[in-house]
Amino acid sequence: MDNAILHAGVDELNIIKEYVLELNGYQEKNTELLKEEARLEKLIASKEKDVTDETETTLKKRKNELTMTYESQITNLNARNKKVRAKKEKDKGAKMSERISEETAELRDKNKELLLEIRSKMKADKTPRICNSTLFFSFFMPKALLEFFIFLLGLLVVFLVIPFGIYLAFFAEKFGELALAILYIVMILLVGSLYLAINNKVKERHLETIREIRGLRHQIRKNRSGIRKIQKGIKKDSDESVYGLEQYDDELAEIEEEIRRVAEEEKEELNTFETVTTARIKEEIQGRYAEELSSLRQKQKEADAEQKQTEEKIKEISLMLSKQYEAYLGKDMLTVQKLDRLIARIEKGEAADIGEALALERN
Repeated sequence: MDNAILHAGVDELNIIKEYVLELNGYQEKNTELLKEEARLEKLIASKEKDVTDETETTLKKRKNELTMTYESQITNLNARNKKVRAKKEKDKGAKMSERISEETAELRDKNKELLLEIRSKMKADKTPRICNSTLFFSFFMPKALLEFFIFLLGLLVVFLVIPFGIYLAFFAEKFGELALAILYIVMILLVGSLYLAINNKVKERHLETIREIRGLRHQIRKNRSGIRKIQKGIKKDSDESVYGLEQYDDELAEIEEEIRRVAEEEKEELNTFETVTTARIKEEIQGRYAEELSSLRQKQKEADAEQKQTEEKIKEISLMLSKQYEAYLGKDMLTVQKLDRLIARIEKGEAADIGEALALERN
């Protein structure tokens, strides 16, 4: 088309106006279709998220329920196991005590006889009871390591702790070191006198009996050591067959086997859950949403196809207007408002054709 269009009249402008109106209509429709596509896309994403969330929640809940069922059984079995073991240990302890009592009976009886013999000798010789004490033998006839230790400890208390304590508490501030020296002398005289008195009047007078008592006490200690050795050996003995605890062992073996069976069954059920049940749960949940999602996707597909068609029409009309009219009228004049103004000028007689109306409009 050449510039003859500028000599055309109202009819040509109405044709151009129809094209512009059609283009505007398609543009408005395209905008609405784009909004609808965005709405459908957002709705589909929301539904897909609902499917994912419900699937994850359901799977987690079902798996926890499955696990808790088996864990509860294992917890009960472990509690039963603990209870049976406690009963076994109690029964074993009682029977071990009986065994210790039986195996040490001879030594304990001997010690009873030795104690009676000591009392008999002391009574016959009228020996003071103090002579049958560790303290007496530690100070007057020390022989064992413990007795020497008690003897040294006694010396430390008598000749250091007591006099020095009395000195600090009562005499240090007023009398000085002289009081400490006097205290030591007094302690030596008192303790020495007491020691000699006991030695002469008790030890020397009953020396033979005291020596016999020492021998008997030594035998008692030896027997007690033997008792402790027997006790230690019995407690270390790992052989439980002598206690008749087989019924507990059988019950514990049954419980352990049941625990292993439940654990294995749990493992198998969890494997089935992961490989089979999970797929079924997903399929069931997806099935409930399938129709709605399919409908939404179909609507989105239709809206997308319609939007593309509309876009093609916009492109087609825009290219046609651009090729046929923009070069003569200018792009700014290709609006309904501007075209109506041009039509009005011609209809009022202000201009004879499009060219004159366009010139007046631009001026």
